[in-house]
Amino acid sequence: MSRADSAQAATPEHHVRLHANENPLGASSLAQKLCQSLPALLSEYPDGSYKALREAIGERWNVEPEQLVVGSGTDELIDIAMRSLLKPGSRMVALEHSFIMYKLRADLLGVNYYEIFCDPQGDYATALQRAMENKPDVLVLVNPSNPLGGYMTPQTLLALVAEVPQSTTLIIDEVYAEFTPDRESSAGMQLVKQRQNSICLRSFSKSYGIAGLRLGWAYTSTDLVPLLQARRAPYNVSAFSALAGEYVLEDSTHLDRTTAHCLAWGEELVSLFAEHGISARSQYVNFVFVDFADRQRCENMHRHLHDAGFLTSHLANYGLESCLRISFGNQEQMTRLDQVLRNKLAEQEPCPAGEAL
Repeated sequence: MSRADSAQAATPEHHVRLHANENPLGASSLAQKLCQSLPALLSEYPDGSYKALREAIGERWNVEPEQLVVGSGTDELIDIAMRSLLKPGSRMVALEHSFIMYKLRADLLGVNYYEIFCDPQGDYATALQRAMENKPDVLVLVNPSNPLGGYMTPQTLLALVAEVPQSTTLIIDEVYAEFTPDRESSAGMQLVKQRQNSICLRSFSKSYGIAGLRLGWAYTSTDLVPLLQARRAPYNVSAFSALAGEYVLEDSTHLDRTTAHCLAWGEELVSLFAEHGISARSQYVNFVFVDFADRQRCENMHRHLHDAGFLTSHLANYGLESCLRISFGNQEQMTRLDQVLRNKLAEQEPCPAGEAL
């Protein structure tokens, strides 16, 4: 969550939280099994190797447990990877408007961070060509993308990075991969199996609904495992979080319900905004990205939704002053949001054609 999002999270409890990309259906019912183990979880240190969790992840996603590094959310894993791979003056490149944590960490570490423009229609080949002109030490591709809501198929992404030199570390950020039809064989996981100097990042927060427990994992090529493990703090994940991760991996039904719910509401809201001439995207994520093509109009909608009881994320901190990111709530919340949006949009003139991102 960005600093701006963190500030919004302090608002009154009666607001519906559609600003933080949390799971709209909550946590899996299997998480309730944790209560039976609570006394031991509270009094004993976790297994610092997280062997059981890594084996559970490996079995579920058909990856090697020895190549997994677990962290307190992907935020920590991003920090670990960047401290392992970069030093002051190193070069890091990402597509424009990528997840803001990369830039924040780069600034703290004294890393030269470059964002490369990619046109809204997805001319990734040209964007990647420009990216490589900077001779990056690390190249980051967020797929599906947050906050833009776009998606590259594994075939597209793997073809794009085929010519990236081995000296450049590739980080494929796939925290929304479970929402895609390719979740069993994502580009990031395929890449790590094929290429050294590669990292695939995944999360339990979005699709599994345990964002509050802060749990993520990195599947990394064998050459990078010692580097990342050396910079991971002992007991960086609580025993409670690690066991919750093992349990929720068993609940494929909850995952399927979550992805179906988000896909349906993404299509619904994209269609609704399109009816009013407003550009919106929601490709295999748990939110919709909306560009009103005008900052004032965006701010008006942001305030209106807040007054109606909905927290949304104004993306000005990404340099997207005319854009909102609206996460999905549960069915009752989304039905109410849909009506609030329809009423407000009916009062407004359509956005100027061709001006949205």
